[in-house]
Amino acid sequence: MNILVTGGAGFIGSNLVHALSGEHDVRVIDNLDGGKRKNLEGVEHTFHREDICDSIIRGVDVIYHLACRKMIDSIKQPEIDLKINTMGTLNVLENARKLDASVVFTSTGSIYGNPTVFPTSEDYPPHPESPYGVSKWAGEEYCKLYHKLYGLNVVIARPFSVYGPRQQSIGVIPKFIKQTLEAKPMTIEGTGVQSRAFTYVDDFVEALILLNEKGVSGKAYNIASDCSYPILMLHKMIADLLGDYGIETIPRKKGDLDFSYPSTEKIKALGWKQKTPLDIGIRKTSEWLKNHVNNV
Repeated sequence: MNILVTGGAGFIGSNLVHALSGEHDVRVIDNLDGGKRKNLEGVEHTFHREDICDSIIRGVDVIYHLACRKMIDSIKQPEIDLKINTMGTLNVLENARKLDASVVFTSTGSIYGNPTVFPTSEDYPPHPESPYGVSKWAGEEYCKLYHKLYGLNVVIARPFSVYGPRQQSIGVIPKFIKQTLEAKPMTIEGTGVQSRAFTYVDDFVEALILLNEKGVSGKAYNIASDCSYPILMLHKMIADLLGDYGIETIPRKKGDLDFSYPSTEKIKALGWKQKTPLDIGIRKTSEWLKNHVNNV
């Protein structure tokens, strides 16, 4: 198939390109605002440096849409977040409609905000706590609308705390690993009791590919690990592996969430399962960072 990955030079996008290349003709659109060309070294692909809001897409069968602004940027510049995350998604959907191409849209688990029901299923009402969450929720609604109005084959993935090789140090796991490798204390925001359902990137990529093959159009699927881990436990696991240089407490960012523990029954019903436990994923991420610590 002819496959397009938007945001394909970024962390998750590049891992997806590596998984797809060889079996498919893979194209990448990325403006390199956050992505890096070196993430795609050694993998066959066609690259287009473009802004997803302006791209004209031709000749593809499937679009994996991952291009977006991250949450930390959305707090600082919500208007740019709205343009890229929502208007960019609308542009992808318009292109897909004209091409009759399938779309897998990567949303976010943060659209739930701070839920009160656990495990949190996909029908829990969204209450986002950040402009990022709002913009992704709006993107989801456009996906559902295009399915309803035009019969567009579009499936929504809601990832939770994805980590692994090629991730820049803004993620908590690579940040902690990099700080430890530099013999610095880990910076923990707030008390560290907030927890996350950390998901290894290879597992998430497998879920995206599965959603294109078996996902129900117009529906959303949580993609997450089976357990939710407090940030303090994450500190201990990395310290036990690489050394303990203490903790430095800093204020929490606006929009930071307290607790995530999603239901993954829907994606498991399609045949997906978590393959990489957190300790193994941390070890793999640590090995990658040791060899690339000066390049992230």
